[in-house]
Amino acid sequence: MLIRLELVRRVLAVLVVLFCSSCSSGSTPSSSPAVQVVARVGNTAITNDLFQVRLESTLTGLSQAGGPSNNPAMTSQVRASVLRSLLIDTVIAQEATAIRVAATDAEVQAQVNADAQTAGGLTQLETQLASLGGSLAQLRDEIRSSLNEQKLEDLFAAQRASEVERQLAAGTALASLAVQYSDDVGTASKSGALGAVPRSQIQGDDPVYAAAVLALKPGQHTNPAIRDAQGYDIVELESATATALTLAHIIVHAPQPYTVKERPGWFSEAIFEALAQDCSAGQIHIYITNVGDDPCAAAAASASPRPSGGAAPGVSPSP
Repeated sequence: MLIRLELVRRVLAVLVVLFCSSCSSGSTPSSSPAVQVVARVGNTAITNDLFQVRLESTLTGLSQAGGPSNNPAMTSQVRASVLRSLLIDTVIAQEATAIRVAATDAEVQAQVNADAQTAGGLTQLETQLASLGGSLAQLRDEIRSSLNEQKLEDLFAAQRASEVERQLAAGTALASLAVQYSDDVGTASKSGALGAVPRSQIQGDDPVYAAAVLALKPGQHTNPAIRDAQGYDIVELESATATALTLAHIIVHAPQPYTVKERPGWFSEAIFEALAQDCSAGQIHIYITNVGDDPCAAAAASASPRPSGGAAPGVSPSP
């Protein structure tokens, strides 16, 4: 299941990015003997039910992937990573809601229906999920989180591409902007240079891309950016011959389909900055134990200092 694999990748990615080297609890336990809310981000509660859905599903997935079972140290690490992933998803969902791009119930259900059709029906889908330690509740949670992140990242990427276009219009050279803004690691360090590209290759490319690039004159760049499967592509024509075009570009990643594994660094910085702002404002509250060190310490470390790659679109702290 693609959704299931994405859940495992999401948790593993959070383990790599956020997990602290020590696992002593820095959390504040709830005064209630029956914890129904494990954490809050502003006014948004993270419920124990949701925490357990992700925890059990992740532990099952890791076990099926060959990880140790009944291992207290691993369980502690997974609990910490699951909580941190929920904190991040909550920050993303809050911003997506604030700017009205949050996933709707209809969009989530449409993806569930598509997965059910692929599986051969809803019953078969539930059986497959159960065999992987998941459930429809887990699936809906993962779909909603993925859609929220994809929509928010796409909007931020479009804003970032518009900022590049603004600076180009003001006279800044694409070569210097590529070093700061381009997510193409293969060309960013080379001032965005793509070299001489055969016309036949461009003509065989995506029709929208081909039409935009072939219409350029030397010294011109595409405006607006070309939206393709990778993201927002700003292409500049340096020179042209009868057989080839010498091009440079800046691409702002917003891949479709999107996975957390492809989360651009500038987007991660924006999310960590939002998490750090929530922490500074006293908006993060943890009510369970054995979930690693203080997530606010990790967020602050990840949020600053900001590198010189241009300001990422900000995410507002929760109300």
